[in-house]
Amino acid sequence: MKKSIPFVILILFASQCLIAQRPSCLNDPVYALVSLNDVPAAKRDIDKCFPGNENSPDAQLVRANILLKYYYYELDRKSRDPKYQIKMPDAIVVANESFYKAIELKPDIKADFGLMDPKTGQLHSADEIRKLAAVALSNEKYQEAIKLLNLVVRSYRVDPKQNALYLGYAYLDLSYCYGKLNDAANNKKLLQDAAKLNVAVPDIYLGLYDIYKEEKDTVKCGEILIQARKVIPDSLSINIKGYELDYYAMIGDTAKLKTASLKMYEQYKNNIEVINIVAGYLVNNKEYLLAEEVINVGLAINPNDFDLLQQMTYRYFYEAIDYDNLKDEKLKIKRFLEAKPLLEKANEILGTAVVWAEKAYNVNQKDRKHNIMYRKILVRLDMPVSEELQQEVDSYKQ
Repeated sequence: MKKSIPFVILILFASQCLIAQRPSCLNDPVYALVSLNDVPAAKRDIDKCFPGNENSPDAQLVRANILLKYYYYELDRKSRDPKYQIKMPDAIVVANESFYKAIELKPDIKADFGLMDPKTGQLHSADEIRKLAAVALSNEKYQEAIKLLNLVVRSYRVDPKQNALYLGYAYLDLSYCYGKLNDAANNKKLLQDAAKLNVAVPDIYLGLYDIYKEEKDTVKCGEILIQARKVIPDSLSINIKGYELDYYAMIGDTAKLKTASLKMYEQYKNNIEVINIVAGYLVNNKEYLLAEEVINVGLAINPNDFDLLQQMTYRYFYEAIDYDNLKDEKLKIKRFLEAKPLLEKANEILGTAVVWAEKAYNVNQKDRKHNIMYRKILVRLDMPVSEELQQEVDSYKQ
């Protein structure tokens, strides 16, 4: 048994020598690429040299450089001649894998003059692969996109601190893919991995908030918003602040909801989208007069904004419902005389609501929720319902 040990050592030493030894056939492709800038010739030479030299880090690195150049060469040919058929559409992917393999075989490998080193090559090719992943995403080819994005993530990890922002976007895209594939576990994990990077990408934290909210984990919802506040600059924080309003509403903190709503409104009072968000939370918080004031500011900017016209309808519609509920409480205990003025007040408020409902309807006649509410108000007030509105509402039942 002892006699076999030197033999094993000899085999290991020989295999290491084979890996370390630079194949002589690399000279031709390197010369063609670096000295002649003849990419097709370099590609032909490496195709001959590479088979059998897969375990050579130098062969992997030279091949990666050539395929990277060949990828751009073919794109350039295609742009100049639309009839040109790209021969190796995955050249950039294979290049990326060869850059990775080179450094895997020899972590301290140095690139020859004129060649890109493995780390730089991975990062450079990752940018292009992310574009391919975006195309796959737009075509709903989620498995293909996942494969490409995993290469992107692996590449950016060569320098995670320097490339944290790009890693964050890659994780976000991966989570989107898994979400489309109904893989909730991976969707959540990738967003959590992205959040650990602490990069200024609001969708990372908003996505996690949505997941925690669905899980009814109010503690995690609060924690992720605290993290987002620390990371996201004020210029990108509109949606984060909107989610904060949602959080206060969810936990029932009406005082903080009102304070945060008004603070957000004061900061963005020229932004109709923000005004609409704030108005919605104020209405839901039964701050009807404040909501009306905020909505009027928005309507002064754009009198025909459907969302604001609808919010004004909600403002009166929900206030009328409050009076209806009070009326019903009186009826339960048979205080009919006290119920009558409450009913009259509700109808009076609905008389204002119907005016705003009609204005909103004239701007957009296809909004399902608004049409149902508009018809309900008309029926309640014993007002005529147009044939068009009735047909639209009837279509929802089919």
